[in-house]
Formats: sequence, structure tokens, C-alpha cells
Amino acid sequence: MNRSRVAILAFAFAFAGCATSPEVTSWNMAREVNTPAAYRNYLERHPDSGHAAEARERVESSKMEQVMKADSVAECVRAMKANPDPKIAATVAELAAKAARNETSVEALYDFLVYFKGNGSVPEIRSRVEELEFKGAGADPSPAALEYFLLRYPKSRYAVEARTLLAEKSYAQVKAWGSPYGFKGFLERFPDSPHAAEVRGLIPGPASSTVSPVSGESLARAVENSPALKRYAGALALSERIGKDPADVDALRRALYDLEKGGSPGLSEGLAPATLAAKPGSGEALGEALRTMARIEEHRKALAAHWKAYSQGEEMAGSAIVASEKVADELEAAELSEDVLGAGPLGGLDVGREKGSASARKALERFRLALPAIARDRADIKRQLLETDGYFKPLQYYVTGVLVAQSLPGGGR
Repeated sequence: MNRSRVAILAFAFAFAGCATSPEVTSWNMAREVNTPAAYRNYLERHPDSGHAAEARERVESSKMEQVMKADSVAECVRAMKANPDPKIAATVAELAAKAARNETSVEALYDFLVYFKGNGSVPEIRSRVEELEFKGAGADPSPAALEYFLLRYPKSRYAVEARTLLAEKSYAQVKAWGSPYGFKGFLERFPDSPHAAEVRGLIPGPASSTVSPVSGESLARAVENSPALKRYAGALALSERIGKDPADVDALRRALYDLEKGGSPGLSEGLAPATLAAKPGSGEALGEALRTMARIEEHRKALAAHWKAYSQGEEMAGSAIVASEKVADELEAAELSEDVLGAGPLGGLDVGREKGSASARKALERFRLALPAIARDRADIKRQLLETDGYFKPLQYYVTGVLVAQSLPGGGR
């Protein structure tokens, strides 16, 4: 009902107040408007009236009507949050299960598993999420997707197939990198791979004879100072919990899924990162890798700051070009007025003196010349960022390959 109709009704009922009681007027108004809000308003005004029971029934009926319109998991979650009544919750859960069976979004299915964990369809939907995630990770060109899949589903029915595919994708990746650290990381992860002998032959020079273990304190400090390692530690902690098949396994998997997609390790709801340790024999090679990673990360931060500054400079130069062009045009118009009329807003023009429009045009050209220079500097920074990634990624791959969570039996991940 539109507002004008409601206003007319309100006036009509108010005018008829001399013949009816306020309670009757309120009830007639509520029935005419016929919304949950109108009936709730009536109950607030007349909680003990003879129509109170009917008003409550109408509120509940309206709620159920709204709930029954939900045809997606997201809508069911919103309906559940808005109507915590257990009578309605059971209906919402069934609607959510029906919607989940037709859902292809992993995020939506995780929402179902987390918010409707008592529903009988949970095992079916959980199995479907596992299948969707495996297919998605297998189709992803990056091996990282499969690694995170195995962290979320360490006992997956697809574990053997996933690990085989992960080894092949990782082999292609380290060959593309061409870095000794990448080759070493591959051998740490897949020592029995059919490609192991070939990869071993790609590592130049003899293995280091120095075996100076990295202390737990220095390793913890390196993890704390490196966003990449901190994220990995958070993933290990979540995976360890998942491996124990806890009651909140779906919530933990969702946290690890969000972590993979760029979320914070804090999504683990206070779960402390796993205590990391180095595999036996990693020795000084790990220490040198950690030190190099730290230097590269500092360099990346500096480059990122320069990138931001040049981006702001490019934006400012663009705005200055627009402003200068406008000023030059306005000055030319004013100067033309003086030339034609003999007087104008600029006052008299001195002979031999440069016109304001000419100065504005020169400024405009300077700003235009600045843009290509800024673009060249940004391109150089982008090139340097790509180069640092080329060094950083193999290092990170090697380091995470030789680190294990101490609380995981046998160092498995």
C-alpha cells in the first residue's frame, strides 16, 4: 500500500475516533495496512487487547510467508538471522538444504554447512563441497590450489589423485622458475617423484656440508616478520585441527578457504599458528633462504611504496592537465574580451608582456610531458616487482617445503 493511501486511512480512522475506541481504530488500521510492522505496532500499543492473539498469529504468518520466498542459501541465512524462532528455523533449514543442492558456489555451500550444521543434508553437501573444491583446484593452473585443497581435506577420497596432480604441476612450475631453490623445494615435497632424478641433476654444485640448525626463536621471528610464512603457519594450524575431525570441521575448512583467498590468519578465531620446525638436515641452507627472503620482502615493500607514490603522481598530473586546460581556455576568452572591447576582467594588457593564457598553455604542456615520464617509472617498478617475485617465490617454495608443524605426527602436512 502506498504512503498516500496509508495517510488517508490514518486520517479517516482518526476522524472516526469519536465513534470508535482507540483500540478499534488501531486494529482497523493494522488490518488495512496488513504488514508485520503494523501488527507489531498494534501489539506494542495494545498488548492485552482482544485482538492481540490474532495480531501475533498474523505476525508469525507474515514471517513464514517471507521465509518461504527464500530460494538461495544466502537468503535462507538472512531469514534465519532475522527469525531465530525455532519453529521457523526448521523450515528455513529445509529450504536452505533444497537451495544448496542446486548451488555451485563453494562459499554458499560453506555457509550452509556452518549455519545449518544440524540439518540432515550436511553429509551430502559436505561431500559435494569436497568434490567441487577438488575439481576447482585441479583446473587451477597454480599448484597452490591443490596444496590448499589437501590442507583442507587431508583425508580426502581424492587425496592420492590430488597429490599426483600436485606433483606434476609443481614440476612444471619449478622448471619454469629455473631456480635451485625451486628444485630443492620440489625434492623436499616429492622425493619419490618420477622427475626426482632429473630435478636433482638441475641443482648446481655439491650440497652444503654446513649443518647449522635454525633455532626455534629465529624461525619464529622469521615467520612473524614474513606475511607469506605467517599465512602458511596459520594454514598448517587449521589443517592440523581439521585432521582430528572436530565437530566444527566445516567452520575450520571455511576459515582455511578464506585464508587461501587472501583472508587473515585471524579468521581461525584465536587459533594460534602452528609451531614450525625445520626438517632434519636443512641446516644453513634454510637460514640463508630465510635471510634472503627477509631482504627481498623489504625491497618489495619499498617498491610497493614507490608504486603507490607514482600512481598518486599520475592521478595528480591528470587532474592538473584538466585544470590547466580549463584555466587556459577561460583566460583566452577573457583576453579576447579585452582585445575586442578594450577593457575586461583582466584590466589593461601591457605591450610585450606574456598573456596569462600563454603561461597556462606552457604549464599544460609541462604536465602533459610529465605523464609519459611517470608511466616509464611505473613500468620500471612493475618490472622490478616481477623480478623480485621471480626470486621470492622459489625461496618461499623451498622454505615451506622444509618446514613442518611440530605438533603434526611425523611432520606430515
